[in-house]
Amino acid sequence: METIIGLGNAGCNIAKFFSQYPQYESFYIDSEAREEENSLKIPKRTSHEKYESSFPVRKAEEFFKKVKKPCLLIVGGSGTISGCSLRILELLKKKKPHVLYVKPDQSTLSAERKLQDSAVYGVLQEYARSGLIERMFIVDNMKLEEALGDVPIINYYNNLNHLLVSTMHMTNIYSNTKAIESSFFGLHETSRISTFGMMKLDSTQENLFFDLESPRDKTIFYAINKESLENDGSLFRKIKQQVKHFADENLNVSYKIFSTTYDDDYVYSMNYSSFIQK
Repeated sequence: METIIGLGNAGCNIAKFFSQYPQYESFYIDSEAREEENSLKIPKRTSHEKYESSFPVRKAEEFFKKVKKPCLLIVGGSGTISGCSLRILELLKKKKPHVLYVKPDQSTLSAERKLQDSAVYGVLQEYARSGLIERMFIVDNMKLEEALGDVPIINYYNNLNHLLVSTMHMTNIYSNTKAIESSFFGLHETSRISTFGMMKLDSTQENLFFDLESPRDKTIFYAINKESLENDGSLFRKIKQQVKHFADENLNVSYKIFSTTYDDDYVYSMNYSSFIQK
């Protein structure tokens, strides 16, 4: 993913976190004026339906001329502005769009917002399954909070977004880097609904960013200090034991091992399903 497109306040804030890395160029679409370059301000509307029916297509077409493929559209489930996400994807269909859908805390939503979230969430998954979008990543804010532990109120969403974007960035880097050792054998073609995870090397407890139902594929990325790779004779056995723990007859699990200069070791996962998530 070279181009990041944030939709609405939540999506734009996440896109801004991506802009700290030189690998990405971020674009912003919001009903409020923003300071960032590559911003498109659209008229504020009062409903999902009005955002979709009155979306400024010609203005957006001109805006998207600078967008490179593949691209990632970030959609926050709680925002009314998510109603125009399908119009945006129609304009981006030749640019191999991916979608990051951020599930909000359902307990904080009104009945109307819950219906909006459910509608967009369901339709985007159908788009992913049909191949109209390359892949849909789903993350749940409550799961991000669980992974972090105690999170202060001030900078709450900044902390969640930092964890999400740093994890996505590292899995993106490692997905496009040659591993020093790998058992990766590819994914099912229909495994287009995905989420991320993280764990410790000495534990079988995984912090998934969304409770993915019926996963079919899992890839575990091991970012290991070079000195440990050279001197720890038990390390490879530990990795294979951890991989074996997650595998079963319905889940294909593979690993990739990378050498780093970090003091600490990091373990990330990408998890894929072919099925519509509730």
